[in-house]
Amino acid sequence: MKTFFFHSFVRRKNKMSNTSTTIFPSDIIQALIILPIVQKYILVILYIFGFLGALLNIFTLLQKRFRTKSCSTYFLANSMIDFCYINSFLLMELISLFNLEIFASINSTNLWCKIGNYFYFLLPCLASTYITFASIDRFCASSFNDKLQKFNHLKISYILALIIFLIWSLFSIHILISYDRIHLTPTSPIQCTAKLDVAAIFIIIDGYFFALYNGVVIPICLIIFGLLIFRNVKLIRRRTFPQPMLTTDNQRNIRLTRGNQNLITMLLFQVSLTILLYIPFVVLYLYGIYNSTPQYPLSLLFYIIFSYIGRWFWFTNFCKTFYINILSSKTFRNILKRRICQLVLSTHHQNRPRQSGPATASSQSPSDSDFSSETPNNPAAIVN
Repeated sequence: MKTFFFHSFVRRKNKMSNTSTTIFPSDIIQALIILPIVQKYILVILYIFGFLGALLNIFTLLQKRFRTKSCSTYFLANSMIDFCYINSFLLMELISLFNLEIFASINSTNLWCKIGNYFYFLLPCLASTYITFASIDRFCASSFNDKLQKFNHLKISYILALIIFLIWSLFSIHILISYDRIHLTPTSPIQCTAKLDVAAIFIIIDGYFFALYNGVVIPICLIIFGLLIFRNVKLIRRRTFPQPMLTTDNQRNIRLTRGNQNLITMLLFQVSLTILLYIPFVVLYLYGIYNSTPQYPLSLLFYIIFSYIGRWFWFTNFCKTFYINILSSKTFRNILKRRICQLVLSTHHQNRPRQSGPATASSQSPSDSDFSSETPNNPAAIVN
């Protein structure tokens, strides 16, 4: 890559001004040397923090306090997607940086050509859809409309999460069928791409659709539902209690419990960062489809820098969820802390030598004692 950029600038030397040829090519060469080194450290940090964060996020969301909430179903599914993405594509990036031989042996197989492209398309689309449905769920939970409230149920969230997975899995299956390692021309090197007779269709589906869905449709939906959730929360807080169960317009009287306030806060922070982290990569993705590599040195320098930054942002999006949750939700922090302490204590008690005599009641505390129901003795409807 460094050699390609260097020779391309040498060929264009006579077309540029003296200032351009003496400054910008050297800056680009420095960027091509420095950025890969920086990327090694950034990707290692992202992988370590992302791997641990995804595991802790799954562990915390499986606790009773969260798993009984419909919104947590989408959070949990999204965390599993993050874990899969980190241990496939982010791990492959690290292998390519630290051991090129292993990367080349994996990347040269027909199996990785099909499976890699399949999951590269599938996982981001699943993650985008799950976070969108989490926003829809919280909007319905905070709504005063009885029909929308019916959407906010745990069984419905299970069904929808499964349907979303099946739809995207079937929609992406064309990649497994049509992608292969082929020669585009008799003299060109072998590469993993769609077959020539369907290449135009795949440019539309895997290029335009992927970029527009994740970079335009999903951010717009997240912004819309984020604003609607914020509006509903403000309306709920303005109401005074106690009030009649039904108002004159047959709407329900709702209040937010602490658990639901935490879920909404976690969601809004996650939505905001998801939008910010998605857009740079998708803009570069679309730019690469519509345009060739910039010809002028200054444009090329900015393109290289923003290409690296966009990729770092894209990987960060799959590593961020746990740290957003732990910073934005006191309930999330307390549950995680409590469960870790319980695991440490239980391990400590198991390793201690057994003593004769009856067991104490404190060592047999029920696992659900820390998660008492939040439903108050109030006739008002409570947001699930």
